[in-house]
Amino acid sequence: MSSLDTETLSSLFLLPDPIAIEAVYPTKKRLTLQISCTLPSAFCPLCQRSSERIHGRYGRTVADVPCGGRLVTLALTVRKFVCGMTTCPRRIFTERLPDFVQSYARMTNRLSEVLQTLGFATCGELGERLTPKLGMEISGPTLLRRMRARSCPAPSSVRILGIDDWSWKKGVTYGTILVDLELRKPIEILADRTAETSEAWL
Repeated sequence: MSSLDTETLSSLFLLPDPIAIEAVYPTKKRLTLQISCTLPSAFCPLCQRSSERIHGRYGRTVADVPCGGRLVTLALTVRKFVCGMTTCPRRIFTERLPDFVQSYARMTNRLSEVLQTLGFATCGELGERLTPKLGMEISGPTLLRRMRARSCPAPSSVRILGIDDWSWKKGVTYGTILVDLELRKPIEILADRTAETSEAWL
């Protein structure tokens, strides 16, 4: 693949600058992008020392936002580096891309944000039914985890609180959502809709 092709594809998929596309494997329902980081070095997460000495590589599979109605899977090649600081307890460390994908995460940050927005907008159950039509394969529990992971305002700063129940599975599983009505932002999702659970949170 020429550098022009790589730059064009990276621009089309809005990948951050350190990420390069090495190959694309399209099928009818899925696009698989082989990608890697192009930075020559990485910083040790413990001592913050930069290292260019590569110890090895391994692959990660990460889901990304869909493209043209097709699923997008990123086959990410991750490098391991040797820390050059003799006093650092972390002899080997893995390069990190926190602005794009979190360590151990199975989806990109932007896909997580899309799912959080979709979950809150549809109260979860409808969102699970919509995701296949939007080019995503996401289960209800995954949608709930993304919603729970969303950064919410500190409860102590809330002046007007909205409380409502909602169904994850119609007629089976119910929860409670708490919303800051002034900011129109969710604060917390409770596991059930009992008064005791809401009272304990308050």
